[in-house]
Amino acid sequence: MMSFSEQMLQDLDEQDLTAAQRDFAQALVQDDDETLFSLAEELQALGFDQEAAQIARQLIKKYPDADEARLILAEVAIDDDQTDQALTWLNQISPDSPVYPQSLVTAADLYQTLNLLEVSEQKLLTAKRLLPDEPALDFGLGELSASMGRYQEATSYYQQLLAAGHDYWAQVSIKQRLAEALSGSGEYEQALAILEELTKNLATDDQLFQLGVLYHNLHQEEQAVATLTRLQQQNADYSALYEPLVASEQALDQLEAALQTAQVGLGYDEFNLNLYRLGAEAALALGKTTVAQQLLEQGLRVDPDAQALRLLLATVKGQQGDDQAVVELLEPIATAEQADPQVNWQLAVAYDHLDQVPAAKDAFFAAYPNLKTNPDFMRQFIALLQAEAQIPALRQALKQYLSLVPDDADYTALLLELENDDH
Repeated sequence: MMSFSEQMLQDLDEQDLTAAQRDFAQALVQDDDETLFSLAEELQALGFDQEAAQIARQLIKKYPDADEARLILAEVAIDDDQTDQALTWLNQISPDSPVYPQSLVTAADLYQTLNLLEVSEQKLLTAKRLLPDEPALDFGLGELSASMGRYQEATSYYQQLLAAGHDYWAQVSIKQRLAEALSGSGEYEQALAILEELTKNLATDDQLFQLGVLYHNLHQEEQAVATLTRLQQQNADYSALYEPLVASEQALDQLEAALQTAQVGLGYDEFNLNLYRLGAEAALALGKTTVAQQLLEQGLRVDPDAQALRLLLATVKGQQGDDQAVVELLEPIATAEQADPQVNWQLAVAYDHLDQVPAAKDAFFAAYPNLKTNPDFMRQFIALLQAEAQIPALRQALKQYLSLVPDDADYTALLLELENDDH
């Protein structure tokens, strides 16, 4: 005869929730504890957390040492974002309990969601000491090490899994994870060999993306374009592919393709500011200034504070002689702590063209610490200082410039003239 627990599960399979609730109430009263515990596990797996928790509480009341039930309650609390309650249940599980290692893994997952990665790692290492041959722990430690940027340790854990015959764990390709870890630790050739083998025939989107990016990072641009184009043909919705594909096409001087790829990519990810920039750069290289300007303006509508887009659009406006537009674009970001030194340089030139000399001088001085090794910048700075007869600053700027270009006769003569005037 079927138990009420079995009947409830059948009701759920038939989507008869009314009958399921009726049989659940009967199961709580009529079924034996072992059957109830099995029902709790099944219900938890099906997402009926509250019913599973109700069984677990009933079992704990009857059996105070029922740590398996405490583990269910902890996991239900985690699903309900009741962190403190989850930790309370987990801390009640004794170290000599059969489910103690599992409680450590559950605690590790919880601490990882709280971004307490070191605490999470300690929980997993404790579980590893108790169950040294448990592959789930190697996988968890590998994933955690990789997330912490400790790629060599991650590599070791993934290699242990492969040595034990586990090519996949939790539907994750361990070889792909190993390639990621090797790449992260600078072992690019080993990573490349693994990914090339993985993608030889059928390949997942992630594997093709990772291989394409690795080719790009190794400046093997033709292979990068081929791999990322294969990914695009396989899944055009994989929006992350477009940025490295554009970059590789640009590196190969395939500018028309780069511009087209950027425009297609923005159709899938309109918030990717780098695609606006890369597309605009390709358009400018092709002489398509209007297209570049449109891309940059679209990007700035997405993020008005995007410094790289403002700077590139200011460059376009400066080339068009619209110095006022340059000022309007760059003034709001010139004082930002992370402002690109080019911002103040372009501002200085625009102010100078607009005869706003004090502002131009301030901008040149602001850019000087970062650009004093740039001869082009120094020549423009010197011209302003000379026009304004800023002799001490001019003398210092000339010395700095001549340390970069010592055989420039005109500037050498100007410095000698200044020094002679002092005498």
